[in-house]
Amino acid sequence: MSHGEPAPRQRPGLAKIFLAFLRIGSTGFGGSSVGWLYRGIVVRRRWIDDATFLSILAVGQALPGANGLKASVQIGRHLHGPLGATAALLGLLSGPFVIILVVAGFYRRLGDYRIVHAVLDGMAAGAIGLTFDTGLKSAVQGAPGPAALAIVAATVLAVGVLRWPMLPVLLVLAPLGVALALVQRRH
Repeated sequence: MSHGEPAPRQRPGLAKIFLAFLRIGSTGFGGSSVGWLYRGIVVRRRWIDDATFLSILAVGQALPGANGLKASVQIGRHLHGPLGATAALLGLLSGPFVIILVVAGFYRRLGDYRIVHAVLDGMAAGAIGLTFDTGLKSAVQGAPGPAALAIVAATVLAVGVLRWPMLPVLLVLAPLGVALALVQRRH
């Protein structure tokens, strides 16, 4: 059976839906959950076909939010109604939730050690570098205005150099960035 052929008529049960999405959510780190969904649901399990998957993605593009979450809910609903949507969403989010709780537990026990802070500082520097690299690539491709570059520079300065907490910086700069983008779009 190729990817384009119709899926089997037998609907998976709620437990199978939950476990499939649990696996996808637990292994699909770093985004690209739509790719993992396609591989796990269309290719591996053949629960839906390519056309249905693409239709689900197309509908999801019109809705706000993360594409992986929207697609998971819609796939679960397609497979088993509202309970299937719930099972898919809970499965997708349960794995990362447990992983975060475990990491938080380790941090609580080991957070007083200097080496832990040194490692976290290194990870933060890497994240800032990756964010800056992504911003530069976007700048080259989309030629953002000076307002967008100012938001990026302010973020790097506030979090990376001044070491201000991320949440207050985000609460100030995110709405400012959205407002500037709306003003720029109108012009």
